[in-house]
Amino acid sequence: MGAEKEIIVALEFGTSAIRAIAGRKKADGSIQVLGIEHERVTDAIQRGVIYNIDKTTQAITNVTRRLNDSLGIHIQRAYVGVGGQSLHTAGNIVSRGLETKVKITPELVDNLMDNNRATQYTDSQILEVVPQEYMVGNRIVTDPVGIQSDQIEARFMNVVARNTLLENINKCMRMAEIEVADLFISPLALADVLLSDNEKRSGCAMVDFGAGTTTVAVYNGNLLRHLVVIPLGGNNITNDLVLTHQMDFEEAESLKRKSGVAYVAAESDNPQQIPISNDRKISENELQNIIGAREEEIIQNIWHQIERVSDKLLSGIITTGGAAQLKDMPEAIKHYTQFQKVKMAKSLITTVDVSDGVTTPQGISIDTLIALLMHGDSNCASEPEPEEEVAEPVVEQPEEPAKPEVKSAEQPEPVVEKPKGPSRWKRLTQVLGRIFEEESDD
Repeated sequence: MGAEKEIIVALEFGTSAIRAIAGRKKADGSIQVLGIEHERVTDAIQRGVIYNIDKTTQAITNVTRRLNDSLGIHIQRAYVGVGGQSLHTAGNIVSRGLETKVKITPELVDNLMDNNRATQYTDSQILEVVPQEYMVGNRIVTDPVGIQSDQIEARFMNVVARNTLLENINKCMRMAEIEVADLFISPLALADVLLSDNEKRSGCAMVDFGAGTTTVAVYNGNLLRHLVVIPLGGNNITNDLVLTHQMDFEEAESLKRKSGVAYVAAESDNPQQIPISNDRKISENELQNIIGAREEEIIQNIWHQIERVSDKLLSGIITTGGAAQLKDMPEAIKHYTQFQKVKMAKSLITTVDVSDGVTTPQGISIDTLIALLMHGDSNCASEPEPEEEVAEPVVEQPEEPAKPEVKSAEQPEPVVEKPKGPSRWKRLTQVLGRIFEEESDD
């Protein structure tokens, strides 16, 4: 498959669905999306963590098979995004005292990194390391190589996740017979392409409102400073409606999207009655109170993570994700945090070329999926092997047993009957009789 035909495939494991995307990088560096597939999963993935191996494997198989069929390819490998509730950052410091003042070398810096990677976390592992700063003598620097000192202190931000997070992803991919091309940390991959260099340098908090979780990533000085996944998301609001008004999940989700508002300043004096189903209705004020109570809880948890550094967030809070699309979300954040620099990120779908015939899922964000696609850099698919023409089986007719040669009965030669007359013996006796008669007459 030539370079112009190379296809990159990425998978995202969300709480509400498994999503797959296929695309290619064009010569000018832009991305062309060739196909998007998603499949809802229930009781298989909770807050980004796989619990049901079989259901998840089947969903992976289904979405990749549909991409295969629509694009005429055979997906062999895919890039996978890692997220989920257990994902978080943990700061670590590694110090090294030197006998005399020496010049800091790249080898020494690498050795400090190796010591950091050897850090053990209970039931968890380091997925990625983000170096922060180095204390060399009394100076804080970002690059210590070449500086002379007898003391160095390296500060790292480790991105950590539960062991089972990766184990279950790899198990499901093996069972689906798809190789993992590489694993990307979903929120970091998204921040790389969603946030500008200026936003990360001046300080910002990217808040990704998902279905089962809300991820907060704080940047300052162009570095990741904090990452946490809050176990609350849009599904919590939907479930509140399910429990309070005895409706099914899909019905509650539709009601939330069509009529829900993240924040209202005051209740209506003449609230509308919003139809649910079967002649049932819910008051506009009642709906907003249910949604508002849960939104306040989620936003207060977000603020708890960023309040201490809020004065360093010169570019403010930047929201993204499917649950962030609820009406008046920025106003809700401003109200509950009293922090006024809040804006919605521009969706990445507007920055890519979507091929004709490709439909994007309604009501959910695929920004993380597109970000994973952008980070992929190698071909993931091959042309399908041509199906061998199966010749119709030749049914050999059993040889008829040789018929025994039936010798035609030899027809006896026709017997020509001689006219019947006196037999030879009788004729002889007649002759002799006449002779004797003649002799006696003499």
